[in-house]
Amino acid sequence: MFLKTGRTALLLAAAAQLLVLMPYSGDAHAQRGDRYNPQWNQDYRDRERDDWQRRERERERERERERRHDAKTTGVVVGVVGAAVVAGVIAAAAKRERETRERADYCMNRYGNYDRRTDSYRDRDGYTYPCR
Repeated sequence: MFLKTGRTALLLAAAAQLLVLMPYSGDAHAQRGDRYNPQWNQDYRDRERDDWQRRERERERERERERRHDAKTTGVVVGVVGAAVVAGVIAAAAKRERETRERADYCMNRYGNYDRRTDSYRDRDGYTYPCR
């Protein structure tokens, strides 16, 4: 068992090493022919590109603001709906408990020897009957 895991680990490590050592297949700046110059020349195209990048950053910030606002709105809606569901469940449980208590009180007052566990009472003849 250990040999298989060791062999697998060794193969994975070799594959990862080969991936790291493989040459990058992209074009170099000199091969692209776009006349890349490390000293930024602030001519018209550079200013236009800078303005475009600034506008893109502003658009991205606005989109992020909208996403956060939508997320907050969704969170509030989910919280309100969740609170309503939980309140409904609590109210239903309280109503059921109240009805059970009222039924037990009714049966106790009517028959006197009411057993809540079996929802029945023992009559004078010794038999048990369900409470109605």
